[in-house]
Amino acid sequence: MEEKLGNGFLYVTEYSEKFKRLIRKIADVSAKESLGKDLNGIGIFLFGSPSRQEMVDESDADILIIRYKNSDDYRKFRKVFLENLKKEKFPKIDIPEWGSLEDCETYIKNCITEGNQVIEAKFLYGDINLAKDLSEMRNKYSTTEKFERIICFQKFYFDQYYKQRTLHGVKNVKYGHGGTRDLMFVTWFSNLMDLNENKRINFEDSFPHAHKSLSQLYSRGLINYNDYLEFLKQVEIVLILRNQILIQNRGTKNEGITYLDEKSLETLFKRKIFNSDTITTITNLEKYLKGALNGVAKLKNLVWELFLDYLKKNRGLNWYERFINVLNGNISYEILESIGPEDILTRMAVVWNLDKSSERELFLRVFDEYSDSDNWEILSSICAHEECPTEILDKVAKKVCSLKGYEYILRIIARNRNTKRSTLLYIINNPNLEERYRDIAELTLRKGLRRANEQR
Repeated sequence: MEEKLGNGFLYVTEYSEKFKRLIRKIADVSAKESLGKDLNGIGIFLFGSPSRQEMVDESDADILIIRYKNSDDYRKFRKVFLENLKKEKFPKIDIPEWGSLEDCETYIKNCITEGNQVIEAKFLYGDINLAKDLSEMRNKYSTTEKFERIICFQKFYFDQYYKQRTLHGVKNVKYGHGGTRDLMFVTWFSNLMDLNENKRINFEDSFPHAHKSLSQLYSRGLINYNDYLEFLKQVEIVLILRNQILIQNRGTKNEGITYLDEKSLETLFKRKIFNSDTITTITNLEKYLKGALNGVAKLKNLVWELFLDYLKKNRGLNWYERFINVLNGNISYEILESIGPEDILTRMAVVWNLDKSSERELFLRVFDEYSDSDNWEILSSICAHEECPTEILDKVAKKVCSLKGYEYILRIIARNRNTKRSTLLYIINNPNLEERYRDIAELTLRKGLRRANEQR
């Protein structure tokens, strides 16, 4: 299946539907092979790009097996289902071991990363009662406060994480400013607006979320028609670009990596993926593609500004002015004292903007005090900070290893250059952790931070 320029949204929609049909078939065959009956108390759900209707050839097979309990039937089905999935040669199969309904509630209540996976989980096959129960749970926890925290944390975190995923200034088409990860901000903001207007979020939409959310920006009068059309075009280009770079890197040392470097540009030009009368040289192509990436980055920045406007209206002028002061690095002991533990957004902003403050002695106080928090976003923020002290990283690692719903923070700790070897070993050797929460620590220890940061 080949993309045609200008049909990026159609392509991801068709490919997502094709993927869903395939997974339904595999699940049905696996249920009959392993159990000889239909699934009862077990359901197959999609998350990630398959759920957002934005899947392409090189997307991961992101699947949740949600169940009421970890029964023998579940274990038998999972084993056969995984075996059958591997026959399809997906670039990566991502099926967490967690997935009981109780696990789902723990993650959606406590954290951002796996919580987002539960929020966007789309029922595909199995016991329909699980879909109903998950829907009720999702509606319970999908609040304006939840999406405020999602947008705020992800903006701060990605700004920092993109630095880790950038190679000598080369643009990263997934994990970089203007890359496909930035498209999620439009969807999160659209969800926030729906909730703020007392509307229920449509989690079962069968149209690309990026397109739907961008259209809602226009319908709400937040962007004009010309900008709407231009953003649509730029998003389509970036969706196609990411897929094509991943295709080019199959079987190479850069497999799974999405840098728009000279070699990638040369190959794209030779393959004539973006073929038009105006793209006659590699320089023309580079300008065209970077223009699209810059356009998506502009869109994300616009959403951030709209989010700040929303906070100003909903949190009040006094709160807003203090928040903006913190964003600008105007952080003092007096301001710190005024921020209560319930003000998660401002506390996050404090951590991520400490390096702008002239009060350098505040660093240790903030890291020490905030490391005692039980809030996922606060702990993740301090552990992602490039100046987080070694002893704080070790303290938080030992704390969250035993906290269900906080395990993703261990992946953040493993990517921090200040994390010591003994902390990495503590994570690696913890038998109670899923492999996904140990693998980055192991990769950092064996091959270094750069390789760990490039992990798909």
